[in-house]
Amino acid sequence: WLAAAGGRRVVLFALLPLVAAELVSTGSSWWLTRWAAAPATAQLPYLLGFAGWAVASAVLVVVRSRMMLSLGLLAGEVLHSDLLTRVLAAPLSFFDVTPRGRVLSRFSREMLTVDVSLPSALQTYLSTLASVGSTALVVLAASPLFGAFLLPLAFAYSAVQAFYSASSRELKRVEAATRSPLLSHVAASLDGLATIRAFDARRRFGSECERTLDANLRASLASALVNCWLGLRLELLGATISAAAAALA
Repeated sequence: WLAAAGGRRVVLFALLPLVAAELVSTGSSWWLTRWAAAPATAQLPYLLGFAGWAVASAVLVVVRSRMMLSLGLLAGEVLHSDLLTRVLAAPLSFFDVTPRGRVLSRFSREMLTVDVSLPSALQTYLSTLASVGSTALVVLAASPLFGAFLLPLAFAYSAVQAFYSASSRELKRVEAATRSPLLSHVAASLDGLATIRAFDARRRFGSECERTLDANLRASLASALVNCWLGLRLELLGATISAAAAALA
């Protein structure tokens, strides 16, 4: 995806608005603390300054979102063109051994992930990473003793991330593997709809469709449960960080 989006240089250039937006957000918080300590006669300059911080933050957020979306669309276009070229140039033996549903899944769900889900997830991840980094620096500046908690917290986050990534990756593979028979069955049913009606096989094909759909939904449910597991652990770790910061304040 990075290579299709233009390489590491383009991605690093796209990170500039993200870092700038986080710096502006931190600066607006600093400006607000100064405004709270300012005398009542100097409210207007601080109000105008805070409005400037807010406008700059909004502009940078829009620029960040547009750049990530543009990178996602560019990467999706390049990957889709490459995929289409390879499928059209494939020999007939490829279609003999490859289920139709697997090809449809590549062009539908997985391309949707490349076009929409992956840029959104990447933007959220980088934004959260920058926010956490800036918040940790501010807390460390206010309470240096908080640094003693960073190493065990980093170890806990790393352990949760390793366990979740391995489980989620395998569940995504199972979900993709169970989606292919479903798409193949639906495509075959639509192609042979007249034959199915002629031989009165609607009930059998309906039962087969329900079976493949249930298998795919079970994999999707397991993936959703793993996400809930991760959310609970992250909430607990976040509460631990807040409690430690409050105790050392």
